[in-house]
Amino acid sequence: MLFILRTPNIIRVFLPVALFLHVRGMLLPYNQLKGLHYLHLVFPIMLTIGVMPDLFLSTAEKTDILNHYYVQNKYFITRSMGWIPAGFVQPVSILVGIVYGIATLVLISLTKKRQGADYVFINRQSLVWLNMLSTAVTLYFVLQLYQYLNLFINNSFDPPSQLIKCVIGIMLFTYFITTPNVQENMDGCILPKGKSFPSIQEIYPHLIPEFKVDQVAMNLDKQVKASKAYLSAEYDLSAMAKELEIPMSKLPKLIKKYYGMSFVEFLNRLRIHHFLEQRSFFDQFTLETYMYQSGFSNRSTFYAAFKKYVGVNPSFYLKEMAN
Repeated sequence: MLFILRTPNIIRVFLPVALFLHVRGMLLPYNQLKGLHYLHLVFPIMLTIGVMPDLFLSTAEKTDILNHYYVQNKYFITRSMGWIPAGFVQPVSILVGIVYGIATLVLISLTKKRQGADYVFINRQSLVWLNMLSTAVTLYFVLQLYQYLNLFINNSFDPPSQLIKCVIGIMLFTYFITTPNVQENMDGCILPKGKSFPSIQEIYPHLIPEFKVDQVAMNLDKQVKASKAYLSAEYDLSAMAKELEIPMSKLPKLIKKYYGMSFVEFLNRLRIHHFLEQRSFFDQFTLETYMYQSGFSNRSTFYAAFKKYVGVNPSFYLKEMAN
């Protein structure tokens, strides 16, 4: 009953907006979404609400709609969708998709020019993937527009455009599964760093100088780092508070006070530091083995943390350090 529920139209209208916001978040990780940016979601949400009455049609009404569709393929585009008039949802959502697809490609291009050659070099794999993904989505909507016009004018679907969309999807998926770095770039975020990397000790969390003579701060620092309990994926705020015998509500404030960072950053820096200390042994096991041994429970958290504190994805870093 996908036609009755208008599921394709709902997905179609959310897809380009989600892509644009995703790409923006990767290109500009420090520019958090503000209230104004959520206006991008107004049209998709309004369309979803608008087609909701179709969900509550009786069985007889649904059957009648399907019977009309089998007689005339373009029946759906000449019939209202819930509260929305006929001939509005499909063409408008397709045009919105094309506009957002082009806007995403322009955003990538402008960011590359603004950040410079070093940025493009360091993030080349990420940028290739984002360009491919955005181009594929844009072409999908262009083909959808052609297919819609063909259906509206000739009352028939267009097999070639369907075939081309399938080929685009297969090519994109093939590139995804044959290029290991793509998964890293999907999980992490791009950062406008130069080619010089922070040292391992720069990543390691150190007490703020004024607290290096504070007995409480020194004991906390020594106990956490000596025990290396953070190498367990189950080690969290509750576990650290229990280990240090400090109230869980108080511990994040102490971490912020003593180290100038949040508890999550403190924990992730310790784990990234341990991971990098093991790099001379990386040829013995897979990269993921050392990732899990460093206390990370999943790829997404690891890659996002690594790119945040080192500036590039792990494979690029290790390749550059080996040269």
